[in-house]
Amino acid sequence: MKKSAQRHRSIKTPLPLLLLIAYCSLLIVSCTNMFQKKIPSSGDNDSLDSLFRKQEEITKLQTPQQLYVAPYYSSTEIRLTWEGVRGAAYYKVERATASSEDLQQSGYKPDNFETLNPFVYGTSYTDVILKNASLDAPENKNKYFYQVSAFNTAKQYDESDPTKPVSAMLFNAPGGLKASGGASVEYVELRWEKTDGATSYEIFRSDFPSGASASSLGTVYGNQTWFQNKVSTAEQGKDLYYMVSAQNGFGNKSPQTNPAYGYARVLGAPDMPVVNLAQNSGRGHSVNEIKINWKPADEPDAYYAVYRYSSLDSSLTRLTPERGTTKTEWSDTSALKPGVYYYYKVQAIIDDITSGKALKSQFSSSDKLTESYILSPPDIVVAEKKSENTVTVKWKPAIGSEGERLIFTYNVYADNNKDGNFSSAPVRSGVPHSVDGEGFISVSGLTVNSGAFFKVSTNLSGIESAKSVVVSPAPAAALIQAATQRAYFSGATANSNGVYPVKITWKKPANEDPAFYIIQRSTSPGIGFSTINEDPLSENGPWSDVYSYNNGVYTYTDKNETAKVGRKFYYRVLSLNELKQGNFYSSEAIGYGALTHEQYILEYNKTMGSALKKLTYMHKPGSTEKLGEETKKGAIGNGTIYYYAKIQGTGARIIIRLTNYADFYIENDSTKGVYFTLNGESNTTANMSSNGTMDGTVTCTGMYPGKIYYDRVEIKGGAAGGGTYGVQPDDGDRKEINYTIIN
Repeated sequence: MKKSAQRHRSIKTPLPLLLLIAYCSLLIVSCTNMFQKKIPSSGDNDSLDSLFRKQEEITKLQTPQQLYVAPYYSSTEIRLTWEGVRGAAYYKVERATASSEDLQQSGYKPDNFETLNPFVYGTSYTDVILKNASLDAPENKNKYFYQVSAFNTAKQYDESDPTKPVSAMLFNAPGGLKASGGASVEYVELRWEKTDGATSYEIFRSDFPSGASASSLGTVYGNQTWFQNKVSTAEQGKDLYYMVSAQNGFGNKSPQTNPAYGYARVLGAPDMPVVNLAQNSGRGHSVNEIKINWKPADEPDAYYAVYRYSSLDSSLTRLTPERGTTKTEWSDTSALKPGVYYYYKVQAIIDDITSGKALKSQFSSSDKLTESYILSPPDIVVAEKKSENTVTVKWKPAIGSEGERLIFTYNVYADNNKDGNFSSAPVRSGVPHSVDGEGFISVSGLTVNSGAFFKVSTNLSGIESAKSVVVSPAPAAALIQAATQRAYFSGATANSNGVYPVKITWKKPANEDPAFYIIQRSTSPGIGFSTINEDPLSENGPWSDVYSYNNGVYTYTDKNETAKVGRKFYYRVLSLNELKQGNFYSSEAIGYGALTHEQYILEYNKTMGSALKKLTYMHKPGSTEKLGEETKKGAIGNGTIYYYAKIQGTGARIIIRLTNYADFYIENDSTKGVYFTLNGESNTTANMSSNGTMDGTVTCTGMYPGKIYYDRVEIKGGAAGGGTYGVQPDDGDRKEINYTIIN
């Protein structure tokens, strides 16, 4: 038994071989580090098992969760909050703005995001839209979409995907505020439109039309959008001006509305006037005047005050002088605008000598009886070139056509000068009201010899309106040549995401010479396009470092500071005439910028790192268990990654071979193609001292074709300890990138 035991103990693995296996294991770990982003180390555990567990934690940052954009937070700013992401050092906040016109588009999706702040170090952000709240600011009607991404560039983590867009609007003042005029002797009643996000409304009253020195009357809560201001006997008949401010659950208040005029009736005041439009006046019977009349009051000494509001402004404007008019009719010629509906109210007044008060009747009440407008030209007019010599002019019916469609006719005028007076006889007159399926009235067969520019007027019973805006046929579509893809330009600078600009080239349409062009970009084909050049471009400039014209070819460089890696863009060109009108877009061209060499290897590493995670031998706990070979498939197609680790002479040899290997689609959309497909090898050779070199080349195809070279990476002490990766995108030069970028 003793001999047997001694014989058993004598069968030992030689120490050099154990060391070699250990070194081999370290080299395998080092090899994997060539393709992984750096992992933060706790510093208290250097075992192989711990290191491999850390490698499993190498993922790109998670998308921030629970993005909350406070709806109707305030009248000047919008507040965002989100949950922190493990490992994130900071966050980027982006915003897309949608106007009320954008939101009317079917299937509208925000896609033109701009960076508000690329370095937000907390988990909240306040976007200041307006420095000061304003009732008339166009920003009040916009909807703002936000998305947030997580970053940690110091540790070279992949940025997170952005959150799904979340939207909010500014907190607006109540709309449509109206105060009753003489409806009661005991109170003035206010009514207004609900404000989104409001939890209460505070009511103010002033003695002055400007709303100055207003005092608070009280607050109503919930969905109540009315208020009765009780008045004393002394206040009856007094002119009062009311404003309303909304308050939300965040404790923020909206601006006050414009003042609304109201009053309580005094006992003994005249009866309410009954107002009508004068015969043949008020519904297109004049181009500059609206006439109303009313039944006289029973009081012989009564005089009258006339007020007006419109479809654009609900505030009452007094038309009559302080002492009113003693007549029972009024002709309004005060700044009337085409295309606007007007409404009138009249109050009868008598002076009470005993009390010294002016006794005002209740306001006339029937708005529909006074709805009126001046004869107006069509608001929407379009000219379309149908052939080389013929033009069709079409328009939407003028205001009021709902009731007068059998009476309105139209004239079409032409001129050779866009600034001409269009004084010649109309090229078509008496065009009847006959609309097509899209609601247009049209005249076809006009010749360009008649004039290059057109206007339309409206006729009613021998009266002709002013002429419409001038229009001209839109030029044909430009001939887009290309939008560059992954192209490098001399002197170009990449954006903060490591993406270079895109150049768009086009030519003028055949046999036409558009006056201007605008360039539009979208992240989706056919929808969501937005203009990217501030000023329309022409053959005469304005020239800049992004726009040029040479030998019939126009070139525009889209620097696109928000362009992201791995995202394709769709470009189109719109031709414009002298009036900067256009209807015809070029075909769409797909373009995207080249990557910096540093960003290129990081994007390549996403696929290589994903491939290495699928291997099992290198992740086994024992040193000897890491030796061997295996083949794993990629997520897309039949591509593979092959692993082979063996002892070679007095050192080790590790081979990693990729064949048509791919894991990701462009923008995670299989219809857009594979992001990176890898073919080639990245190998390691090392001696007993754990020093050595890497070798091999990986060829990349897909969105960013190119090559990655390993022939200058040095192995020192069982890990990458020097040298560079060679990075050579197609159409670009080879550049050496320090090994630490992904080590």
